[in-house]
Amino acid sequence: MDQILGLIDRFGIVIVFIGTFFEGEVFAIIGGFLAYRGSHTLQFMMGLAFVGSFLGDLAVFLFARYFSDSPWIVKWTRKPRFARALRLVDRFQAYFVIVNRYVYGLRMPGLIALGLSSITVPRFLFLNLIGAGIWATLFTGIGFFFGYSISTVFQRLEIVEEGIIYLLVAVVVGAALFGIWYRWGPGAAGRMADRREEDRKEAREP
Repeated sequence: MDQILGLIDRFGIVIVFIGTFFEGEVFAIIGGFLAYRGSHTLQFMMGLAFVGSFLGDLAVFLFARYFSDSPWIVKWTRKPRFARALRLVDRFQAYFVIVNRYVYGLRMPGLIALGLSSITVPRFLFLNLIGAGIWATLFTGIGFFFGYSISTVFQRLEIVEEGIIYLLVAVVVGAALFGIWYRWGPGAAGRMADRREEDRKEAREP
């Protein structure tokens, strides 16, 4: 377990930046935990989480705005969550930029909906600055103020570390065996045909 903490300390900056860029409050909390351990200052980790979150949201927004006909964007617009996000954007455009990152499962479709909406780029930039600042401060602060509890969890995990490793190995082996059975076992052809039919139905949905 000391090795895991050592890796977190060593690569913490990269972990927090990449994690907050793509998505995940847990990575901002890890940043706060690193500040609690004294690896970096709290202000630095808050700033890092802010930059990662701000740039990540901006990247998706701009991609949706200027590459709306790309297959990746089109695929997202066909998902039920996108329709929900679009309704919220139309109704609460300014507020949605700030609160979107707090709604589980809605960040990506929400950003795409914003990119396709009538909101201007300067307005999105301003609201995204506010939203990312609040988000980074909140979750990095949680990681810092609950750092003692997180450390206690790591200490307890060390006691059952060997059992966790065996469990993870069993899960991986089980998943591999299931994949082999699903693809090549009895009834595999029927299952694959059903899967392709479901994909075709989803593609036909407006």
